[in-house]
Amino acid sequence: MIMALGVIFNSLISCIIYYFIILPRKKDEKNNNNTQLQNSITPYLIGYGVIMPICVFSPYYGLRYFFIKNKMMKFFAGIAQLTSFFRCSEAMFGFLPEGVDNSLTNLLIYMAFPMEVKFDKDGPIRSTWVRTKYLFLNWVMYIFILGMYTSILSAYDYEPFENKEGPSLFDIKFSTLFTREQLINNALIGILFQIYLTTFGYGLNFIISLLGYHQAPFMLNPIFESSSPSDFWGKRWNMSIHGLLKRGVYKPVRIRMKMSRLVALAATFLASGVFHEWLLSVVFYPDNEDGSCSPICYQVGYGRNILFFLWNAVLIGLEYAIGGATFFKLCRQ
Repeated sequence: MIMALGVIFNSLISCIIYYFIILPRKKDEKNNNNTQLQNSITPYLIGYGVIMPICVFSPYYGLRYFFIKNKMMKFFAGIAQLTSFFRCSEAMFGFLPEGVDNSLTNLLIYMAFPMEVKFDKDGPIRSTWVRTKYLFLNWVMYIFILGMYTSILSAYDYEPFENKEGPSLFDIKFSTLFTREQLINNALIGILFQIYLTTFGYGLNFIISLLGYHQAPFMLNPIFESSSPSDFWGKRWNMSIHGLLKRGVYKPVRIRMKMSRLVALAATFLASGVFHEWLLSVVFYPDNEDGSCSPICYQVGYGRNILFFLWNAVLIGLEYAIGGATFFKLCRQ
């Protein structure tokens, strides 16, 4: 039901984007006349002033109206708005995938799903029964993998080694960040998160494939097959969000604002960190009159997501600068 509501929300946003952002932008490109100020600023006024604020604040009202308390359901309630936010940016700056802005129908198909439907110049690429079967079998396989792995970790309360850090950003003890126990805990949870996303990706892609559309791959075993930080984030981890961030943040900063690659990289990871923080605020949004969650919420350490993604921007920046050294080439092998 929540996914269906997300489709309805994105479909309504698609109509606004098409008539008030895409068509005015195409008209400007056709006329190539920047003196038409009204048409030039219309996409940005609608995007920054209407669509993006709706995407940011609507989940909180939706959770109250539909009395949603389950944390996973809250997570899904924010996904539609998250994708619409960045797809609005793609439309404003002219970086939608090829063929998407050719018609309202194409845009509706592109924005209806959280996964990225593939397009060519003729429209959406059709899926095949062979691919549908492949997605279904992998979905079933990962359901069993997820069940077994979760059962093992749950016996240790998902933390084989005790974690003495508190939830606040200022409770971080740098002396414990790189201990063997902390690294093992982090690795196990990272693997769990990858399996969760892979299972979800195969399941949703299977449903989209049943509807006849071909999607971009979602997760490509990043933890075990990545050869570098850029390979992890750019080619393997959550490819749907990667595409949104690349076209909605990186390219506008790099190409439209003519900033350096490192500045565009930092802006992209900062945007990712901010929206992970926002998604946490949706998941743990108070749903009781006394301002608490039901059941008792985990106390979120806000700010850590931003630090995490900025740290990864630093790592990729270092890779750009010295990644060609012999030592790092040997590490990749």
